[in-house]
Amino acid sequence: MSKPAPSDFVIATLIGITQTIGYGSLYYSFGVLAPFMAEDTGLSLTFVYGLFSIALLASGFVAPRAGRLFDGNDPARVMAVGSCISAAALALWGLAPGRVAFGAFLIVTEMSSVLVLYEAAFVLAARLSPANARRTITGITLIAGFASTIFWPLTSWLAGFIEWRTILLIFAALNLFVCAPLHVFLIRRTPRAIPTQADAGQKLAEGTLTSSRDRTVAFRLLLVAFAANAFVMSAVHLHLIGLLGALGLGASAALIGALIGPAQVAGRIAEFTAGPRISVMSVALFATGALPAGLGFLIGGSGYLPAAVVFALVFGAGQGLSYIVRGVLPLTLFGANGYGARTGRINSVRLFVSAGAPVLAAAIFERFGAQTALGVIAAAGLVGFIAVIAIVPILRRAGQPGTPSI
Repeated sequence: MSKPAPSDFVIATLIGITQTIGYGSLYYSFGVLAPFMAEDTGLSLTFVYGLFSIALLASGFVAPRAGRLFDGNDPARVMAVGSCISAAALALWGLAPGRVAFGAFLIVTEMSSVLVLYEAAFVLAARLSPANARRTITGITLIAGFASTIFWPLTSWLAGFIEWRTILLIFAALNLFVCAPLHVFLIRRTPRAIPTQADAGQKLAEGTLTSSRDRTVAFRLLLVAFAANAFVMSAVHLHLIGLLGALGLGASAALIGALIGPAQVAGRIAEFTAGPRISVMSVALFATGALPAGLGFLIGGSGYLPAAVVFALVFGAGQGLSYIVRGVLPLTLFGANGYGARTGRINSVRLFVSAGAPVLAAAIFERFGAQTALGVIAAAGLVGFIAVIAIVPILRRAGQPGTPSI
């Protein structure tokens, strides 16, 4: 028998904590520790980052299977097991005796992330809080938005007096003794499906699009939009400092980069506060449009600091909202039934693109310069924005002027 689900606030808080630790230990810490790993193993830093890209590709292959696993089981149980796997992988990575073992456990660790990070959390939130899934997902991303703020300085501080292997063991303990118990707490509090007796419940389970053709076309457009967003964010995150330096903003690069985080959180706070009064589609249009718009300020400003500040604020707000859209828009359009499988497919495409984007952006940057590289990245963002715009007439044809708040 299922236990009563906790309140939406408790759900968002508990899952938000696991996401903060998960992203901090499995993703953000790598950028800080990679130079230490390269020096210790004797591998080049480029090769270490190449292994990380391979790990993202491998994660893309397992993501659809993970999504189907969430649909057929208690998501909290799967996430609890995933936290244990992540802890074991981090520990083995930290204890790896040679280069082969180092590379293998790096890849295994990143592959385990598909069982515990956002897509998994979104499925769990939709099951635990079906009537307020949008607000709960926003709350989760709002808390997890501090993952980099916490784990970048924490990892740097720890690296000042202990080796990277010990840091991974500490992060393994966080996954095992904090994340796993929180997921275990939510086990058996998750209904296996969304009730469909009432009209509202049926709409939540089936989504706002009922035509098979409309659903197919809209899903393909979403894949394009989310892939484009992944390309933009992955390329910008890895090359921002270099691009700003090439534009003559090297001295202000740290300040500009630091503004993106607060803007991201501000966007999520705005969504959390005003979300029920704004359609999900409106938020999606703003989020996808803000990415190329922000880059447009950076390109047009051509080294002008105020323009770069506007870029950071606009881009950061769009980025913060894009994570919410990634969880809420598929749920709104296609419903909770099969939500895990759909998010798994979306996550797969996103991971594939994220793995290749930095390499392609670097090649364009080195050969043609910063302005061209930024132009290509902005063009990719524009493709994503157009893909979302193309969903609007599908909704109108289906008798939906927008998407309802859920």
